[in-house]
Amino acid sequence: FRNKREEDFGVDPNRDFPFDVTNPKQCMRTIAGRTLNELYRQSLVQLGLTFHGGMEVVAYEWGAPSYLKYDSPDDLAQTELAQAYSNFGGSFHSTKAYDYGTMNDKVYYVRGGMEDWAYAASWADPKQVLPCKPNDYGGYDEKKTIYNES
Repeated sequence: FRNKREEDFGVDPNRDFPFDVTNPKQCMRTIAGRTLNELYRQSLVQLGLTFHGGMEVVAYEWGAPSYLKYDSPDDLAQTELAQAYSNFGGSFHSTKAYDYGTMNDKVYYVRGGMEDWAYAASWADPKQVLPCKPNDYGGYDEKKTIYNES
């Protein structure tokens, strides 16, 4: 168990993805982000789950500022899955069951969030998924951040 936030030279890898970013130089700056990108480029991931230290919540899309007032296209399914996870996880002696809801409602919104990017990068509005052009670590091929439909 490790309860310490890790960053790559001041960049949080969880916020290093080309979803809802405003500057193409501000994504794919970390080795961790690039590694996950390569895994997603080679695989079809149908469901992902992230654990955030310090919070007892099952959160799902959306978690980006451009989607503060919107539900995801899969909101009903995500709500039902999150509720099932919460029920399965149960509670401990001094806590209640895990809360659940969108990241915008239960956590906080971020630009470049891994969860929204993993969920929607291949089909979201192209204005939401910019090709990355980082300079860190010798740069990263912009073509690797252009996805199927975006």
